Amino acid sequence: MMMKFFTLLLCLVSYFGCVQGLYRPVVLWHGMGDTCCGKESMMKVQQVIKDLLPGIYTYSIMLGDDENQDKKLSYFGNINDQVEQVCQTLKNDENLKDGFNAIGFSQGGQFLRAYVQRCNDPPVHNLITFGSQHSGVSDIPGCSNNDRLCQLMRTIARRGAYSNYARSHIVQAQYYKDPQHLDTYLQQNIFLPDINNELDNKNETYKTNLKSLNKLVLIRFTEDITVIPKETAWFSFYNSEGVLLTLHEQPLYNEDWIGLKDLDENGKLEFRDCEGAHMQISIEYLQEEIIIPYLSFDISGEINSNLYDNIFEQARKKLSLNIQE
Repeated sequence: MMMKFFTLLLCLVSYFGCVQGLYRPVVLWHGMGDTCCGKESMMKVQQVIKDLLPGIYTYSIMLGDDENQDKKLSYFGNINDQVEQVCQTLKNDENLKDGFNAIGFSQGGQFLRAYVQRCNDPPVHNLITFGSQHSGVSDIPGCSNNDRLCQLMRTIARRGAYSNYARSHIVQAQYYKDPQHLDTYLQQNIFLPDINNELDNKNETYKTNLKSLNKLVLIRFTEDITVIPKETAWFSFYNSEGVLLTLHEQPLYNEDWIGLKDLDENGKLEFRDCEGAHMQISIEYLQEEIIIPYLSFDISGEINSNLYDNIFEQARKKLSLNIQE
């Protein structure tokens, strides 16, 4: 009897999700050294989403012609060119024409934010970022011993992140921010000062577009030692004296350069923690902290919310029993 009940619940969820197309699509942008389609990363995330939200359309961003190029371009390339390419790709996808939710993993988070600020066509509803370097990094991220591309990137970047080559060809150099040389950072970094509106000429479109979000969810990993400082995930960063300033202590917020203050005052800016090291995300966390609160709401709002919530919760409990990490 119980199995029939769960089957009915799943059919109802599937019917509402598939036939009426109520779920907003979800776009993912992976992090450094990953690819669009890694079986234990982005493919797994997509599957968890689809298991809970049957019929939902998901798209994982790939740069280049295959996974090998995609991984290489997460280290070597011009971020501005990459964001422009993604803007065109997403605009051409008919499945996204009415807007979508977006999840950025590590550096993919600030890249998706750049998409929102510069393009946002089609528009993003909720933007969720995991361990992203929104205010930059004070050291080039570390590498695993067997990742030669990463080691090559790190060697070049640490020799001179603001050199003519590194600043336009090394992805991580384009969000590197030396707190001891902020003037050089503002003059030489081709990406981060622009999207954070740190330059004298402020781009009002960036602010307008970011303010249009329904939610901006900033997730910090509590034990992150890959990203320095880990609080950059919440827009915190060091001043020239090495003191870590929170977002609320910076002109970025107080003068509202990109709309964060407006989002905050309207209850649209959220600061969340994820227990663990960089990019260590459990399936349970994805289900309960991300998919249900931010991705599961229907577009039309025509379904009775109490009925829908009950169906969804029961289906989630069944599905969670079948998913192993």
